[in-house]
Amino acid sequence: MTRFFTSKRLMVLLASFILLAALVGVTLRERENPTWPEKMLIDAFGWVQGVVYAPVQEMAGFFEDMQHIKQLYEENAKLKANLNDYSSMRVRIQGLEQENKRLKEDLGLKNRNVNDLQLISANVIGRSPSTWNSEITLDVGTNDGVQKNMAVVTANRGLVGRVYEVTPYHAKVLLITDKGKMGISAKVTSDEQGYGIISGASVDVSQTSKPMLEMSGIKLGADKVKVGDSVVTSNVSDIFPAGLIIGTITSIENDKLGLTKIAQVEPAANLNNMDFLYVVNQAKASQ
Repeated sequence: MTRFFTSKRLMVLLASFILLAALVGVTLRERENPTWPEKMLIDAFGWVQGVVYAPVQEMAGFFEDMQHIKQLYEENAKLKANLNDYSSMRVRIQGLEQENKRLKEDLGLKNRNVNDLQLISANVIGRSPSTWNSEITLDVGTNDGVQKNMAVVTANRGLVGRVYEVTPYHAKVLLITDKGKMGISAKVTSDEQGYGIISGASVDVSQTSKPMLEMSGIKLGADKVKVGDSVVTSNVSDIFPAGLIIGTITSIENDKLGLTKIAQVEPAANLNNMDFLYVVNQAKASQ
């Protein structure tokens, strides 16, 4: 019972306080100079508002900042997802562009050479750093018509090497940069006497450096041979069809004995970047 009356008194006091505040508000509108009780009441309200307003504002600002951080996090996640999608799409587009270029070269090569060369398309599936300048492995074999000693070229007829080992499903190719086993009967197109032998890379080359071939045995009388001339396989080779492009002469000089000339030849094929090649079916071409 006592608690009820106490609560009742508190409610009456609070209601009176609110009523008094309302009256003060009404009377202040009509008078410029409030009385001293009104001034005390206004100050009391100011202090209460000051104490309550600051924490409330801080809390409101905190929740607003949290909401803003959440929005930024969601936007950041969306941007990251879009960036990942863009990167994946870019890689895919580059792959499609390379495949498209390769297929165009494939179609163009077959259209150009259908009457003189029969070609077997092949992918390069193996190349060891330890034998970088010596050999590569293709994904075609005897089941595809590949035989030993068949020439291997790029889409622009640039000579890469010859098949030296073949199984039903794979073939190993000896590269023209191999210094131990490779020997190609070659001819400079500008001179009827410009015959010589391509005997591999002139110096040891790495995976990043550009290889150069050495053509030796050129007759001193081959006066028309000069820098910039094209070098192709000759018609006296018992392995390579005549006219396959080997490269371009970059320098020429007499040998140490002064009996013949030696030329440095830049390969026509990009031997450091081979993905798709062609095996020349010489047996069919000669029929």
